[in-house]
Amino acid sequence: MDPEKELLKRGAESELYLIDWYGVIAISKIRVPKKYRHDAIDVYLRKQRTIHEATLLSHAKFLGINTPFIYFIDAHNFEIIMERIPGKTLKDDCLPNHFITVGKIIGSLHLNNIIHGDITTSNFIVSSNSQISLIDFGLSFFSERYEDKAADLRLFKEILISTIADEFEESFHNFCIGYYEVYDKAPKIINTIKEIEKRGRYSRSVF
Repeated sequence: MDPEKELLKRGAESELYLIDWYGVIAISKIRVPKKYRHDAIDVYLRKQRTIHEATLLSHAKFLGINTPFIYFIDAHNFEIIMERIPGKTLKDDCLPNHFITVGKIIGSLHLNNIIHGDITTSNFIVSSNSQISLIDFGLSFFSERYEDKAADLRLFKEILISTIADEFEESFHNFCIGYYEVYDKAPKIINTIKEIEKRGRYSRSVF
């Protein structure tokens, strides 16, 4: 491993490193190989997913959402080098008033048919001036389907219930305020979440 790289996080799909990029502290995200996949398929998938993630990150920034600026893409080495955004994660700075902005961010994505796929409090960075940025588009994709957007929010809702139970009601209410403000289909998405939850309760009661 490059001695100038500092491992920050090792996930199932990728590794994050803190690096020096021409005098600037940056993040290097490298997709790791999967031994259970055929080599040719593995190389193809990692290359395509690297390009896809970088494309969605850039598209979100074009929409005015705070995301890391991409410095360099090396598809052959499955690497994205991007801006390091200083601050705390929303998980560590989980104030209810932050969630209005979070709702606007996700509402803007859904308005433009981008499904983040991993909306967690660990994937929002809160800077010292309370600016909120969204990171990690590794599971993101384009979709117009209401069910995909509802599933995106339902995951986030479940995470909030399990991590900030005492402040969930206020935080999710604030999230909905922001979400409704920017996305005209918000009522339909929220109703779809309720339908999914009803189906889940019915399935558990049957089985």
